[in-house]
Amino acid sequence: MKTRLLRGVAAAALTLTVLLPGTIQPAQANPDGPNTSLIDMIDLALSLVGRASSGGVTPEALAGMTQDVINALNQAESAVIVHIDSIAAANVRSDARHAVIEFDDINAFGEETLEDWAMDVTGAATRAATYLDAVSDPRAIDDVGYAVVTLYPIALVARARAGFSTTRLMADYRAALQKIINKLAPTCRDHFPEPNTIPMIRAYTCTVYGVHTATQLEQNWFGTWKLGPIVPAAVEAASYANTSRRVAIEALAALP
Repeated sequence: MKTRLLRGVAAAALTLTVLLPGTIQPAQANPDGPNTSLIDMIDLALSLVGRASSGGVTPEALAGMTQDVINALNQAESAVIVHIDSIAAANVRSDARHAVIEFDDINAFGEETLEDWAMDVTGAATRAATYLDAVSDPRAIDDVGYAVVTLYPIALVARARAGFSTTRLMADYRAALQKIINKLAPTCRDHFPEPNTIPMIRAYTCTVYGVHTATQLEQNWFGTWKLGPIVPAAVEAASYANTSRRVAIEALAALP
């Protein structure tokens, strides 16, 4: 499994001093929020798939690893369901909701039920990824993005447990993650806040949508930084820290 290449940028985003319009609160990733649990869930799911494909894992060990994935998802489930319930397409919304809820009982499925369910949840994941092409509003993309980043690991675990191939689904997941990253890319700009002062304060603002905005200020006084200096990559990371884009970036870096 690949090292999470962007952890350094994410850590910088956590400590970055940023301002949001109308408030003095910093835009920071919540270390105890749903994104952290989802990233943990994805890591655990990919580990299970890798172990299952290499062979030599007992059914008891696979069940235990599956339970670890379930536990991680449970930490984020309520937040994920909120996003899923906001998806406009009824079939995508219903399939995603059922998959997330039913995953809790996967260890109790018999062989035939597991095989059928693995195929069903594979369809739910691919339908959600396809639906990304039908939405253009960033908030809607984020809602579908959360469904995608959640459903594919569930489907991969189900297929690994059922003895099905995961190769093509893993490739599909990679493409879907890249699509989320591209469609939720923040828009960034340099500007000078009003009112300003002397020496001038420069601002750098990145926005994904709505409250998912981060601004860093910089001011230099005779060679001494009174504010800043601005770190563009950290501002960008802070703007999407609490969206599905952050999960997609880290999941993509973790894929084998």
